[in-house]
Amino acid sequence: MNEFIGWSATAVTMLSFLSHKMLFLRVVNFIACLIWVVYGYLSHMNPVIVTNVVIACIHIYWFYKNFNKLKQKIHQ
Repeated sequence: MNEFIGWSATAVTMLSFLSHKMLFLRVVNFIACLIWVVYGYLSHMNPVIVTNVVIACIHIYWFYKNFNKLKQKIHQ
């Protein structure tokens, strides 16, 4: 099961980099980070957990910082 979660995280991470749109990249990569955290937890890999929690926090900060711009784009 852990291996399936790891491969899923890998696939979602790669998918995130196929977009030219920053919002899509950030959202999909954020989801990948969450999957990586689950994988790291189940596999007892603290470096994987810490790295992806930090990256997820960076994404959250970007979403917060760009909230008004994103809101305008969605309503257009």
